[in-house]
Amino acid sequence: MATINIGGLATGLDTNAIVSQLVALERRRAVDLLRVQQLEAEDRRSAFGTFQSKVAALLKAVDALRDPQKALGRKATSSDASVVGATAGSGALPGTTEITVVALARGSIATSASGKASADATVAAGSGTFSFRRGSGDVQSVAVDATTTLSGLAAEINALGAGVTATVVNVGTTAAPDYRLRLASRGTGSSNDLTIVTDDTDLGIAVTQAAADARFTVSGFTTELTRESNVVNDVIPGVTLTLGAVGGPVTIAVETDVDRVAADIEAVVTAFNDLVAYVEEQSRVTQDTGSADRNVSSGPLAFDSTVRNVLQGLRTSVSSAVSGLSGSYSLLAEVGVTSTRDGTLAFDRAKLESALAADEDGIVELFAGLGATGGVYDRLHDYLSGVTQAGGLLDIRTKGIAQEIEALQNRIDAGERQVAAFEQGLRETFTSLELIVSRLQSQSAFLLQALGRKS
Repeated sequence: MATINIGGLATGLDTNAIVSQLVALERRRAVDLLRVQQLEAEDRRSAFGTFQSKVAALLKAVDALRDPQKALGRKATSSDASVVGATAGSGALPGTTEITVVALARGSIATSASGKASADATVAAGSGTFSFRRGSGDVQSVAVDATTTLSGLAAEINALGAGVTATVVNVGTTAAPDYRLRLASRGTGSSNDLTIVTDDTDLGIAVTQAAADARFTVSGFTTELTRESNVVNDVIPGVTLTLGAVGGPVTIAVETDVDRVAADIEAVVTAFNDLVAYVEEQSRVTQDTGSADRNVSSGPLAFDSTVRNVLQGLRTSVSSAVSGLSGSYSLLAEVGVTSTRDGTLAFDRAKLESALAADEDGIVELFAGLGATGGVYDRLHDYLSGVTQAGGLLDIRTKGIAQEIEALQNRIDAGERQVAAFEQGLRETFTSLELIVSRLQSQSAFLLQALGRKS
């Protein structure tokens, strides 16, 4: 409600200044202190959100080592990669295998016996059909007539989507062009052999290369193996072979990729230490020794019990022994991952390499467990998944901070209404005072004037 603001005309007081100062004091009590608390809560929410992302990054690094098939990275090398290339993947086991390539897989090719002087030359005297089959598939047909050109026929074949690529090739010269049609199966192996069913063109299209399977031998077997592709992934477990040329024998060796194992462990150590360092940075408590009141300030995570509990749980999961394993190791410290005084982890690669040389299977068990018994990284995964899932510690804390901010905002809104009412009341009071003083002054002047007339 609007009020009259006389501004001290009667009393001589600076009522606007008085009201402003009183309102400022009331706002500091009812609003400003709450806004400071709200900003601090917003900082906690932001810092806690970053903490959550770092916990998620640690979980991702941990999951790379908890699968027994992936706990120890493998690498495959070839004694002659031009003949047989090799790549190790999940499930690859140490050992050597000799491969001899007898023949490479190839696709089927059909070409035209008759050429044309131009790709735009017509290929049929009248209406008819050109049809073919790939392997045991359906017959694929293209209608032709006196207007069908060589390039048009190729385009129509490609539009069928039949696993065959048609191209127009100039087998002549620029001066004496000789354009031919070439059909090639996109896949290799005997199931991709082409058959020309109907040819109502004047091109004389016929199969000039039959499809064939790859043929190779594997040490230990006397019979040849065949595959439709030159990329073979079902001969050596976990290893993909790429046949590149006839030849051999080529030795394929699979061994532990120590660099990869070390890199995976370092990724966990780095993510763990990054989390610890961030919490340390956001939890610092400092005192301003340069000021008279020596104010103390703290980071947004300084007194967050959820953060402390999560870190303590992680440290316990990392440092505790795993029972029920049959290998040589039950502690990460035994394979090079140790806890330091400042709460971070340290990694000793030399110790890891020594442990790998002594008992690889024991390291796999330590990392990924044995049967129903989980390993260190299973334990870390379970703990981190528990705290990050819906309803977990992090989710509960996030909702708690959000509720705190919302409650503070509600109190701020109420405080603003209280300050507005307080200011309104002050102005009405001072306005009433000015009016009373003004009336008194008028009455005093009237009395003085009346007394002066009588005298």
